[in-house]
Amino acid sequence: MWSSLRPRQRRQLVASTIRALGEDAKASYRGRRLWIGQQQVAVASPHLGVDIEAADASCARGTADALGLLVRYCDLTMHTAMAPESPLQRVVFDIAEQIRCEARAPRLLKGVRVNLRAAFDNWSWTMRTERVTETHVGLVLFTVVHMIRSRLFAASDTTAIGDLIEETRGELAPLIGTALATLPHVVNDQRAFAYVAREIAEAVALWVGADACAPALSALSGLENFFDAVDIVESGKPGDPTRASVADPDPTMGSSLECLGDYCVFTRAFDRVVRADSLVDETRRIALRSELDSFGHKQAVSLTRLARRLRVALSRPVVNGWHFNTEDGRLDGARLARLVVDPTDRRVFRRDRIRSQPDACVTFLVDNSGSMKRQDPTAVAAFIDTFARAVELAGAPAEVLGFTTRSYSGGEARRQWQQSGRPEMPGRLAEVLHIIYKDADTCWRRARRSLAVMLSPYHYRESTDGEALIWAATRLAKRRESRRIIVVISDGTPTESSTASVNRPGFLNDHLAAVAASIHHQRRIEIVALALDGDLSDIYPRSISVETSELRSWAGYEIVLRQLAR
Repeated sequence: MWSSLRPRQRRQLVASTIRALGEDAKASYRGRRLWIGQQQVAVASPHLGVDIEAADASCARGTADALGLLVRYCDLTMHTAMAPESPLQRVVFDIAEQIRCEARAPRLLKGVRVNLRAAFDNWSWTMRTERVTETHVGLVLFTVVHMIRSRLFAASDTTAIGDLIEETRGELAPLIGTALATLPHVVNDQRAFAYVAREIAEAVALWVGADACAPALSALSGLENFFDAVDIVESGKPGDPTRASVADPDPTMGSSLECLGDYCVFTRAFDRVVRADSLVDETRRIALRSELDSFGHKQAVSLTRLARRLRVALSRPVVNGWHFNTEDGRLDGARLARLVVDPTDRRVFRRDRIRSQPDACVTFLVDNSGSMKRQDPTAVAAFIDTFARAVELAGAPAEVLGFTTRSYSGGEARRQWQQSGRPEMPGRLAEVLHIIYKDADTCWRRARRSLAVMLSPYHYRESTDGEALIWAATRLAKRRESRRIIVVISDGTPTESSTASVNRPGFLNDHLAAVAASIHHQRRIEIVALALDGDLSDIYPRSISVETSELRSWAGYEIVLRQLAR
């Protein structure tokens, strides 16, 4: 059954399990992270990084059960208050709390304990096969996790694991042995357990040494998978230099968004903003338009029905004239003579005439990275084309923008960086290409051939999503409409190999998350993200996971309509 479920159905099933076992209706599972309402749970755990879409049934069940028990038995406020600040200490402290919550699983739920063991065994196997245990810090953490779990679950390790951690365990035992023996006696008291867990964490960090662990934690060399799971870098923690912070609301949209965290650009000399018709010659555009029209005709989507629904979703009540000859409202001086002729005639008032009128502008921001070529570009292009046309028929302007790079691996920007002596942490090191398929002031009929250029695969390369979102938001902020909406259509997070190779891990991802959060908090522009066969809910508060096949039917349109009607 599990193998037959779609990725979105798997995530929904995991979220339901977490809510049921955790006894919290606000709990959810988005972006491979645990959330309580709109707050991400910043508790490190080996289980948080499991890819639910790729995991087998037993591992997925174990992940869901582990997170559900965390929600049920952990007081997150107390945990955060008592957590140490040192990165390595925080990892050990958080993992200990996770294992404590798992150890409190009710004895009657035997299946839960089986699932927890399956998930833990999967994690242990992953850490060994990906050679994390071959690093000093990785082996220490791996050993400590197994020592804590063995105490709380009264279970012994396999021979292979025992042989792997034997030497490290022997060196750690004199330092943390007494504290480990105390853990089973305080497993039901979170505060008392936290004091013991801190003692263990401090001893481990002291033994490893700050000088030894700090470089490994900052560079994550060989430990990406482990620390992706434990999420050592907390979002929103003040003073953290490795995360882009959310800027305060600023009336100058573009300038406020460009100054987030440590994001910078090495050079903008090679960036370009072009119109789509400059990428493909006229003959090719005609052929692509014919292909797009042919695909659109095969879809069972009524353009009139879509436009009618959009008009309702994008309209707001406005005063449009008067209703005269009413018996209440504002006094109409032009009709006072009626009272002289007939004092009983009270139709001397007028009322405002209220009508619904579209007052919104919608921007479709399309990811043109190479991975999108695997998402059926024809279906995506037809979906955007139909939606843009329907928005226009509904009486609102629509804009279609795309973002990619001019070349792979940095191009001229990287060559200039090499000629400059390869300075460290140069920031974005790529030639950005922003494409205008249709601007808001151009009608669909005139832009129809330019829209068809979305079918051309030759400009699909890499992406810097954060800057593209800034560009779209800056353009939209200049519009006069009271409601401004960006619909982001993407299949994942930023991918630009040149930038990623010379900056810290997560450089592009953190910037995108900060930009999206900043726009969301300013509340001047709405963002709706359409994640194609993926999950972007950890970046965009309003994110919908959509199978590419759904874009070919009314189901995909209905999903977006519900978001626009909010």
